[in-house]
Amino acid sequence: MNHKMIVHNSHYVVKGTVIALAAVLGMGVASANPVGNSYKVATMPQVKSMLKQDSGKVSGNTVIYTGKKVHVVVAAVLPGFPFPSYEIHDVKNPTLKIPAGATVDVTFINTNKGFGHSFDITQKAPPYAVMPVINPIVAGTGFSPVPEEGKFGYADFTWQAKAGTYYYVCQIPGHAATGMFGKIEVE
Repeated sequence: MNHKMIVHNSHYVVKGTVIALAAVLGMGVASANPVGNSYKVATMPQVKSMLKQDSGKVSGNTVIYTGKKVHVVVAAVLPGFPFPSYEIHDVKNPTLKIPAGATVDVTFINTNKGFGHSFDITQKAPPYAVMPVINPIVAGTGFSPVPEEGKFGYADFTWQAKAGTYYYVCQIPGHAATGMFGKIEVE
């Protein structure tokens, strides 16, 4: 085996170790009570129904919302998507375009068995650290509980969108650092 291959494989071992450590730490943090919201429980048929209530339209890797009132429905790690990620309209971590001044109703659903997640909005841009300190949070769900077998946790919140660039992130250690975030453009 040549030296380059050993270095290359070491990179994956280190990266995998960091992700595993973050996931273990995330599980401990995720069991804490949600910040500012109460998580409710839904079954898979209810989740599928909620996902259809998103009012945006997909254009490439962007979901475009119009009007004074929009409804964003986001799921954490639906079956078939890479961990960790968000999905909106079957698009992984899309950019969201929202009109300035809109009232944004957000439904966040954690379908990932074994892990808690959060869906929080901030103006802090990536990159994010493995142990994130993402302040200030403009709006969000706080940490979700780990879903029980056959059930999924979800939370709702409302955000008054002011013009600017924002990011949605998962604050569980390691999740945003490995790609669980997306951009929000409010114009």
